[in-house]
Amino acid sequence: MNASAGPLSKASDTVADPLVEAIRGIDTTALDCIQVNAAVLADARHGPGSHVELGGQLDFVPRAGPHGLLPTVEEPAADRIEPMGDLLGLVLEGGRPMMDGRALLGLLPDDGSPLYVVGDAFRMPWLPYHDHQHMDHSVLLRAVDGGARVEAVDAYDNETPYGRAEPVVCSYDFGEAAALFDGSPALPVTVRAAPPAHPSVAEALARNAEGGRRLLAGDAPERYAAAFRDHPDQQEACAALLLETWLLSRSRRLHAAWVAHHLPGSPLASAAAGRAAAWDTLAGQCYLAARRVQRGRPAPPQIHPALAELLRADAESAVRAATEYSGEAMPHVPAQVRQTVVHTVADVLGAVPETVAATDDLSRLEGFASFQMVETVERLEDAYGVEFAAEDLDAAVLRTVEGLVGLVLRTTVGAEVAHA
Repeated sequence: MNASAGPLSKASDTVADPLVEAIRGIDTTALDCIQVNAAVLADARHGPGSHVELGGQLDFVPRAGPHGLLPTVEEPAADRIEPMGDLLGLVLEGGRPMMDGRALLGLLPDDGSPLYVVGDAFRMPWLPYHDHQHMDHSVLLRAVDGGARVEAVDAYDNETPYGRAEPVVCSYDFGEAAALFDGSPALPVTVRAAPPAHPSVAEALARNAEGGRRLLAGDAPERYAAAFRDHPDQQEACAALLLETWLLSRSRRLHAAWVAHHLPGSPLASAAAGRAAAWDTLAGQCYLAARRVQRGRPAPPQIHPALAELLRADAESAVRAATEYSGEAMPHVPAQVRQTVVHTVADVLGAVPETVAATDDLSRLEGFASFQMVETVERLEDAYGVEFAAEDLDAAVLRTVEGLVGLVLRTTVGAEVAHA
């Protein structure tokens, strides 16, 4: 094939490209193969961090597999697309599945903007799954060189049994690109920008708590774990459990990013990060179990009770989070405000919080510029549910941690007096 491809290094210099720049600002290891390219579209359209709204919901809704297969938390790709768009500020409209590659590529916008497509990873040569495993996988396709060539942009990032998948841009002649989608159903999804319709932090936490209470009232975690433990074919069960814990681990990592984005430096953010790390550990144990069973050895017995325990811990944390955060405001204790400011600036700049805390002039930090100042201000306004007065947004105030802390404290105290 006359195709060119190259992995995207987040540290490399390339010609500015909105999709590539968006990928560089995303933790692609926190997203699955359907979410990740929708996340790229959201950040390219609405700015860095827009994609974390996908992490607001912390849920566990397994569905029964068909014909007695094992349960799964994985939803059909077609059912996920429109709800993802609502959260991301995108109108994602799925068309009818197509098996003619030229007809599919005929839907590419003439202006070079991307078409989101869900196809078969088995047919995508930039993926390790190529010629190995059939599975739904998203990709962004766009016309280049006046339509003579097609670029495939894919931000998927994962270690697979067949090798590593990493963010990549591939370029193909039109005919070669069309051949990749011949004979295998592909779902084209048109993309338009729209106002994000995500709920407030308090609403999201309350919804998560409601699901947590339902889970704690029954034995769903134990039944789910037992289905894998008691399955007669342990090779099949361990392979399926590996995928399940991978999906749950990524969703918990994305939820932790959502909490850190909206409640930076808070105890809720710390707790969410700890749970995400525990899920990552369990996914690693399930990988070990799958390898052992393939070699005729027993799976470590602790993985099944650990799975149920983590699901219960998620539910308990969801209930506790809604109780601890009423949605009225973040804590106004100066030390807590300072911690929030430090973590917010660190997140915006991609810096270490300790470095931010020790810097007396934030403009000396790498990446600090007008856009980052605006992003910091907006994040703090969202976190505390206030709007800073225009006359208080002096550059000297915004360049120091103490200046930002004082700005928050003055504004939140004023808001409390106004509502008293």
